[in-house]
Amino acid sequence: MQTTDITQYKHALPSLTKLFAKFTEQKAIDMTAFLGQWPTRYQSNASPADLVVMMDHLDLAGVCVSHIASIHGHDTRSGNEALFRECAADNRLWPFAILNPTEPGWEEELVWVASSGAYGVRLLPGFHHYDLDNPEARELVQAVRLAGLPLQVCLRLQDERLQHLRYQVESVPIHMVANLAIDLDGHPLLISGVREYEWDEIWMQLPAGLRREHIFFDLWYCKSPLAVIASLCQRGGASSFVYGSCAPLHIPEATVLQLAVAEISEEERYALSRGNALRFLGLSKLIKTAEE
Repeated sequence: MQTTDITQYKHALPSLTKLFAKFTEQKAIDMTAFLGQWPTRYQSNASPADLVVMMDHLDLAGVCVSHIASIHGHDTRSGNEALFRECAADNRLWPFAILNPTEPGWEEELVWVASSGAYGVRLLPGFHHYDLDNPEARELVQAVRLAGLPLQVCLRLQDERLQHLRYQVESVPIHMVANLAIDLDGHPLLISGVREYEWDEIWMQLPAGLRREHIFFDLWYCKSPLAVIASLCQRGGASSFVYGSCAPLHIPEATVLQLAVAEISEEERYALSRGNALRFLGLSKLIKTAEE
């Protein structure tokens, strides 16, 4: 996702501005984006300047961002250090640190990211090759909970068919995701990269008495026809989904268009674009107070 590409796209198709209007007026929050270079896709890269162009183009209030170097590097700390440094370029870049429970020293790194102003923590079990049910992962999850940081778990970042042979990613079993939600017992959890039908599967595996208002899913991998968002809302998803682009691995306008043209109420569009994200991040009361 290079700045020149975004600029050319914006000028080449100015009519899209009108199509996106119902989205841009929401002052949306992008819950899933990244900085850095994806190792197997030359065009999939983003600098802080690139994300600023995206934010300005889509009139975003904020972008929750991690560094790709924490996914593919020898450790997560180097990427997290770069993340905090590069997020200083714009106060709309909100750092989400990536941690790996199989890495020695993750406890100290969690303390450091919390004190450095992280908005939350991301886990990528498929990329870092661990099960969410293993003791190390469960210990990290509880530590994140105690630190008071929202937790995001990425099931995938791209279609499995696009994987490079040298960068194989393990699938994350749905039952482990459900178990994680149960373990968190009301702590904010965002499940990222979920297929539409996987949302139903996860929901079915959760106990009836579990507090579900703190469990969220992002929209970037719901790549079905435009009617998919209306379908999700009809099935009760308006309070459970958030906008996420997964930039620079994906073109943000795809999900933006889905949200902008979805035949849903404006209350539902606001919830999906911004309101649910504020609840997940624990910012609803702060934003309301600031607006008053």
